[in-house]
Amino acid sequence: MLTFGQEELEHPDILVTEDNWGKELFKFPIRFAQEIKYTGMEEARFPKGWGDMESSEFWTYAFAWEIDTESPLTTTDFEINLQYYFDGLLGLSLDRKDKVSQTNANFLMQETASNKSTYMGKINTFDTRFTQKPMRLHVQAESHFCEKEKQSIILFKFSPRPFEDAVWQKLDGVQVKAGFCDH
Repeated sequence: MLTFGQEELEHPDILVTEDNWGKELFKFPIRFAQEIKYTGMEEARFPKGWGDMESSEFWTYAFAWEIDTESPLTTTDFEINLQYYFDGLLGLSLDRKDKVSQTNANFLMQETASNKSTYMGKINTFDTRFTQKPMRLHVQAESHFCEKEKQSIILFKFSPRPFEDAVWQKLDGVQVKAGFCDH
């Protein structure tokens, strides 16, 4: 069982990562992004250097959404919902006095197979947590649609480092647990 805030959440792991990665669970609707209208869970995983501005792992992390859906999500679904997500996570509401820009997400589908699609994208946002500066996150996404369960499992991997950087080899090791469409 993992405790986050005042809520205790029990949920089997969605992701496989190195043992030393941190973990947080969120239940949909996510408290900081109520505009995202799914039901389900998010599992977020963080390498040791995630919050260290001097680390090559700074702002590098992954999360998976296990959500109820009637059909596979689209590129537009990713863009809109990640804009809501990062605006809420970073407090980028329209009524901010400092007028920082809101999040903009862009994705391109790379490949699609029977129940799996892969995407690459970029998220432009503002880092209110550490640097107080604009930030670009490079994103890889892998979306699985489980027809029988009417669920989607979406793995998002993020880093401000370009896709050619060695940190992406570490992110390549983050995987959705085998058998996720069988429960």
